[in-house]
Amino acid sequence: MSTCSSFYRLAYAEQADLLLKKGTFIQTRRESNFIIDLYEVQDLLIEIFYHKETEEPVSVTAYNTNEKLKTLQKGNLSPRLRVKSNTNFSGTSFAA
Repeated sequence: MSTCSSFYRLAYAEQADLLLKKGTFIQTRRESNFIIDLYEVQDLLIEIFYHKETEEPVSVTAYNTNEKLKTLQKGNLSPRLRVKSNTNFSGTSFAA
């Protein structure tokens, strides 16, 4: 499975099964009346749109990873992780 068309050929239950077994959850975001979960499966990014109030699935959209990344503009990406410039990290270990 490495194309959008092969993903769309699967029934919804098969799409969900694939995401649960082989997908990597990336993030949840809110837009307008939707909650959108983003997953990665091989070379695809999959967005699942849920109705905000009922949390019922509304649609599923698949993108080739490269295609989707091209649509993300520098202006709308803002990482929340910041390192303070006055912090001394020497001799300290960190784990994610």
